[in-house]
Amino acid sequence: MEICGQFLHRQLSAIAPKAICALGGTAARALTGRKEGVTKMRGHWLEWRSIPVMVSYHPSYLLRPYNQDAKREAWEDLKKVLHFVYD
Repeated sequence: MEICGQFLHRQLSAIAPKAICALGGTAARALTGRKEGVTKMRGHWLEWRSIPVMVSYHPSYLLRPYNQDAKREAWEDLKKVLHFVYD
């Protein structure tokens, strides 16, 4: 992330998205600089350079059969992002 993060930051700066959905802890920590885990950050709006960031679970975590509640939570997170961007 140290090496590739600078490319991601430049791309995000160039694109200037309305919102960012960070999937997983690595993405969330890289964009927010926070140390908490995904479960504490998810579902709340954070910021990266004044751009709203929604943190949610990584897709590989959601594929595990025992994570039915996490799938529901991730869907709620994605709906928040869609409502923010399109409303």
